[in-house]
Amino acid sequence: MDALKSVQTLISARPILTTTGVLVLGAVLIAYQDYRSYIALGPHGLPDTFWGWYRQLRMTRFSRKDTTIPAPYDFDSVAGPHDATSFLPKNHAGALSWRPGNKAPRVPGFVAPQRQVTDQAIAATKKAMYNYLDALAAANSKLLQIQTSVLEGPVPALAFRGFEEKAESNKPKILGHTRGEMCHIHPPDGSTHLVLGLADQKRVIELGWGRRHRLSGGGMLPWNYTFIYAPRDEDEMDVWKTIVVAATSRNRGSLRTLLKDEIGGMTGALDTIKTMPLVFV
Repeated sequence: MDALKSVQTLISARPILTTTGVLVLGAVLIAYQDYRSYIALGPHGLPDTFWGWYRQLRMTRFSRKDTTIPAPYDFDSVAGPHDATSFLPKNHAGALSWRPGNKAPRVPGFVAPQRQVTDQAIAATKKAMYNYLDALAAANSKLLQIQTSVLEGPVPALAFRGFEEKAESNKPKILGHTRGEMCHIHPPDGSTHLVLGLADQKRVIELGWGRRHRLSGGGMLPWNYTFIYAPRDEDEMDVWKTIVVAATSRNRGSLRTLLKDEIGGMTGALDTIKTMPLVFV
């Protein structure tokens, strides 16, 4: 009772100081909870420390919140070469359809890392995804390579071979932001970041397969930088492959791609190796 009276006396005597203290304490508690949620997302391109959390907080200045709106821009003012062209399958059998389910996975609002915390891929699926990128790079060894991601830290990424050594006229300009990197998978959840043509990105978002990064279109990353949800089964694994192929085709050039394979425990026969049309960027 004496303690309560003391608090009441303090509030009466110094209302502004007391209110300020309560607000500061509340802000600290909210920030600490946000920091703990940031750490819980696992390893990524920023340090999983206070300074990593603070850095992503500062990047909010360059971020956007309209990541699930298919095309919140004037297309003609932001589109690059081939952004109006779709590289997703056009035949009825392979055409992209709605992602099953009534809602997207939950993605916390951090600028970085961008991760999903529900509907995460199982270990076997993630292994199959990495194996597919390896196979895609091996089938196009003069064009593609697997390298350590320059965006996500020590994880494998699909990249333009020898990007830094190429003449500026031979570099896909859209990949300048990513230094030649086109695609990487996030080990904790099986989601993917890739550089996708705007026509295909619009379709992917409309049908519920992904969203943009919060930094896409904000100056630090191109509008094309896209987050693809983790596949939950074999059918979604096939969809993921078609999106990876579409992104790679948009950025690369003449590609031979494995449309169906039998790697990483995923069933399916080796179907065909198809030459994609030339894409000059």
